[in-house]
Amino acid sequence: MKRIRTFIVLLGTMLLSPALASQERWEAWLWQVAQRTQGIPYLYGGNDPRTGIDCSAYVRWVMGYAGFRLPRTSREQFQATVPANNYHPGYLLFFSESRRQIDHVGIYIGRGYMVHASGKHGRVVVEPVMRYRDILVAVRAPRLR
Repeated sequence: MKRIRTFIVLLGTMLLSPALASQERWEAWLWQVAQRTQGIPYLYGGNDPRTGIDCSAYVRWVMGYAGFRLPRTSREQFQATVPANNYHPGYLLFFSESRRQIDHVGIYIGRGYMVHASGKHGRVVVEPVMRYRDILVAVRAPRLR
């Protein structure tokens, strides 16, 4: 718990707008965020990293510190982003396990990895994107505020 509170304060001091940062600094920032937030508990519908957070709240929380305004749910986030053909650090990855609608979102952090709040693992984790290739629906770029 103390680790999460400390990180929340640190995250606020690490504000880095990708529009102003080099690609390398942006990717390094995302990796640092991913490493420091791993282990935050997953809670479906959760909005608070201290008590539990779901995938879309996690994405909204992290990307908010980077200067992006995103809606609350993964489906709304899908609608609020721009289609992309390639993977770039900071792009959002949308998934559909149900095969009917978007039901999961993560952040691509580079080198073939993503960070996401995983219901399956019960916490925030960093994993290879290829592990989820069968349910990957779209890669989309967030819009600056």
